[in-house]
Amino acid sequence: MLLNKVAIAVIMAATLNGCSQFQSSDASKYAGATLVEQKNIEGGDIGIAYQKFELDNGLTVILHEDHSDPLVHVDVTYHVGSAREEMGKSGFAHLFEHMMFQGSKHVADEEHFKIVTEAGGKLNATTSTDRTNYFQTVPVNQLEKMLWLEADRMGFFAQGITQEKFEIQRAAVKNERMMRYDNVPYGQAFEKLHQSLYDYGHPYSWMPIGYMSDLNRANSNDLKAFFKRWYGPNNATLTIGGAVSPDEVLPLVQKYFGSIPKGEAVSDAAKQPGTLAASRYVSYEDNVSLPMLRKAYPTVYMGHKDEAALDAIGYFAGQGESSVLYRELVDTQKAVAAFAWHQCFELSCQMAFGALPHPVSGETLTSLDKRIDELVADYIQNKITQEDVDLFITKREAEIVRALQSVEGKVSMLAKFETFHENPGFLTQQLENVKALKVGDIKRVFEQYIANKTNVVLSIVPKGKPELIAQQDNYTPKFYEPKTTEEVRDEVQLPSITDSFDRSIKPQAGVAKAITLPDLWQVKTDNGIDVLGAFDTETPTTTLLLQIPAGRLYDPENKAGVALLTVEMLGQATTQSTPSELAQQLAKLGAEITFEAKSEYIEIKLSTLSKNLTATLDILSEKLLQPKFSESDFARVKSMVSEYSKSERDSAKFLADSALSQVMYQEGNYSKPWLPSQAELATIELADVKSFYAQQILPQGSKLSIVSDVAQSKLMSALTSALSQWQGKGELDMALPKFAALDSNIVYLVHKENAPQVQIRVARHAAAEDLAAEHFKSQIMNFAFSGSFNSRVNQNLRESKGYTYGIGGRFSGYGDAGQFVLASGINAVNVADALTEIQQEFSKINEYGLTDEEIQFTRNSIAQRDALKYETPAAKLNFFAMMHAHNVDADIVDVRAKIIETVGKKELNQLANKYFTPAEMTYVVVGDANTLSKQLEAKGFTVKQLTIQ
Repeated sequence: MLLNKVAIAVIMAATLNGCSQFQSSDASKYAGATLVEQKNIEGGDIGIAYQKFELDNGLTVILHEDHSDPLVHVDVTYHVGSAREEMGKSGFAHLFEHMMFQGSKHVADEEHFKIVTEAGGKLNATTSTDRTNYFQTVPVNQLEKMLWLEADRMGFFAQGITQEKFEIQRAAVKNERMMRYDNVPYGQAFEKLHQSLYDYGHPYSWMPIGYMSDLNRANSNDLKAFFKRWYGPNNATLTIGGAVSPDEVLPLVQKYFGSIPKGEAVSDAAKQPGTLAASRYVSYEDNVSLPMLRKAYPTVYMGHKDEAALDAIGYFAGQGESSVLYRELVDTQKAVAAFAWHQCFELSCQMAFGALPHPVSGETLTSLDKRIDELVADYIQNKITQEDVDLFITKREAEIVRALQSVEGKVSMLAKFETFHENPGFLTQQLENVKALKVGDIKRVFEQYIANKTNVVLSIVPKGKPELIAQQDNYTPKFYEPKTTEEVRDEVQLPSITDSFDRSIKPQAGVAKAITLPDLWQVKTDNGIDVLGAFDTETPTTTLLLQIPAGRLYDPENKAGVALLTVEMLGQATTQSTPSELAQQLAKLGAEITFEAKSEYIEIKLSTLSKNLTATLDILSEKLLQPKFSESDFARVKSMVSEYSKSERDSAKFLADSALSQVMYQEGNYSKPWLPSQAELATIELADVKSFYAQQILPQGSKLSIVSDVAQSKLMSALTSALSQWQGKGELDMALPKFAALDSNIVYLVHKENAPQVQIRVARHAAAEDLAAEHFKSQIMNFAFSGSFNSRVNQNLRESKGYTYGIGGRFSGYGDAGQFVLASGINAVNVADALTEIQQEFSKINEYGLTDEEIQFTRNSIAQRDALKYETPAAKLNFFAMMHAHNVDADIVDVRAKIIETVGKKELNQLANKYFTPAEMTYVVVGDANTLSKQLEAKGFTVKQLTIQ
């Protein structure tokens, strides 16, 4: 729901890791690896079992066994982030996140992504202020290959650094900065806050993305020096979790990592909480329609004894519908949104508050600045109770334990705690700190760090409206100014490594382990709901997805937005309870219920501990069957949706997607943005919502997908008890698509002033969605063209040309409509060239088709990734819901596997010829029309201006 962005997490069972006990092993037999610590988890305790080893070269190795799925997750965390960078050399750690995927001495350029993808895995990397981690989840038979890859970039990456690779990835980083910071509403807020909260030279005074001016001065030799300093094994933690044992893993770790020499000694950085002699006011203008206020207070540092209490203040102040800022500002329409959180880094933490004033409220950034302080102080000093604190404890415990559902979550947690606390089991201490919280702790830390303390106040205002700032700026951040002549670094000498085996030989995968699906059952309730259930005992939880055929495509003619507003009203007061009371009830159960309006369905998701299922279903029944539909709630909801709709129209991505719908379909539901316009909202009254609810929010034809450890008979009894009074069948018909004829070589241009990065969409009509026919085969065909990192289009536009941070295409659809859409954010100066390259790629595959190598890569990649679809309850639920929506049974898994294995090159190339004809594509571009029109016309494109309502 738009108005319920922060949902309460689901508490998982304390015995979640009961399957994760280590098998007995003799640590002395692992030459070069010393067992440092072993932790087992007793029944009833929350935690992660692990063994911690250290190699002779200083590499920390943490192993966790979890045999619930045939998967393994490998994480290498280096204790280096932007905080380790030198002044004037910002962005290096983040640049390495990109560079270290570009090949090493024994791994060819662009092969890392390809190898992991072809192994049926997923991979990524992240950079923060304090660490960089690289991780992949793969079928367990692919483990040795992953260790070979990670060891090669740890020991042999620098030998592969070239100026050309550096230039390409620097361009990718520039595009990422435009995508995440410069071309999104309020995108520079965090950077501006950090510049002002931390003084010049503080390691947090710049963000991990860095400054492009610093990267522009750097060269490949600077990168080699940075790598040599920070990326040695003694500054790294290798964490491996999954269906493995130490006897299997440690010999491989020793083989691939043991000969890599230590890097320079690394010591822990000193804690540096921010300090402010006086409050600082800063501001900037942005392409936004609403001003925003953000406040930040310096507090403690990660692991400090007061961290948990400060986290609690952030929760009470501005997280969820029961928070004080939501109740007092959003519910009263003084603000469109209000939020708060406590964010911790290794060296320093900060408390942040923020709000966007509602245009009709009369509130300003100045008044909100004062009002936020008053509201939070009044609640903490006068109103907070131990019951409130206990609810926070329940929520935080739920968040911590929820991460233990997946092997990736457990491995990430172990790696984080080892990196920052030298204790993989720090979770125990973290939980103890949370559980020990009392009202007095909350009040004490509030007085110590927040009440009447100096802070940074950031005003973000629409361009041309500087008068809207909270207070006149009184602080200007200082930036690094390079010397006239920068010191030239000597050529970096890299250490040599001697092995007893040939690292250039890629390890072969072992025998794949079988995937076991949970038992499925299917019934139809007396009131007409089709139920597909999966009995899964891995965790004592129940998750369900109820899909009611009442999505946005059911909006009555000339009433676009009714389904969306109905969903929002179902999240408001019932005849029995207020939204705050319902949120409190869910918090006590550690449960979550969300409503969302999709295209075809209104989707209701419920997640709860199975022992609380009946009570959670009672709340669902109340929300679904007893909405109050008050005039005051409707006025507030409609106003909030209106402002959200205005705000989203500041987003280039929203404009691009909306423009594409407008171009591809004739007037009607399919052609409209998912958020209604101001004119459309103005026509909707509460009576329309009540009518839509009465006509269409009904059970017959609804689909309910469930993953639970509760037996079918008991589960159905609980569902029947909760929903038996819900009766009826929807009266409305889903709209049918009216396809528009697409003009070739025409670019539909939506103006967005001064956009540094341009959103593009290249699209055409295609087959409607299916699970095993033309649509599915088209997805297979597209995988090597634009459906993966190593696809033709991404390798061309990102890796070769540097035009984009990434580009991808996919076949999708709903109802009777299907489409292929290629999407990307492109550097504004390269848009015409990028579209020309895309046309050429379409021409090549249309004429010559896929290669044998691309087809084999696709087969291997898609065929081996099924294990990742079934790991967590949520993943299982999504897969089963897809089966349910298409009325297929479990045999679809085998059917699709057979298609992947046997579909021929001829058939795939016929699909490429059918769908990838350049002349049948349509183009949408969102950017500054004043410069883009000339650029596009110079390349032979016909430009038509388009406006989004």
